[in-house]
Amino acid sequence: MVELERILTGKLGFKPQRWQGVEELLLDLAVELVAAPAASPEVLTGDPDDDLILACAIEAGVEVLVSGDRRHLLPVGERRGVRVITPQALLAELRRT
Repeated sequence: MVELERILTGKLGFKPQRWQGVEELLLDLAVELVAAPAASPEVLTGDPDDDLILACAIEAGVEVLVSGDRRHLLPVGERRGVRVITPQALLAELRRT
């Protein structure tokens, strides 16, 4: 959540109250909270924070990681069964189902 908070407040200008609302919504939607892996994550993206996010997604067994990070995460494409796609790609997939 720290990385998401940093992006939403720092880069996208979310006010603290709005961020708290997003955090509460995500916690309500979460099926399960998974702790970060104990071992250092595999270096894949060029950004240690993004490597940790990807490692958490792998550990949690998610199918899709949605990101707008065109520099680090999206170029990964897929890793250990986790597809990394844009929000637009996710919406397109949801519309097809």
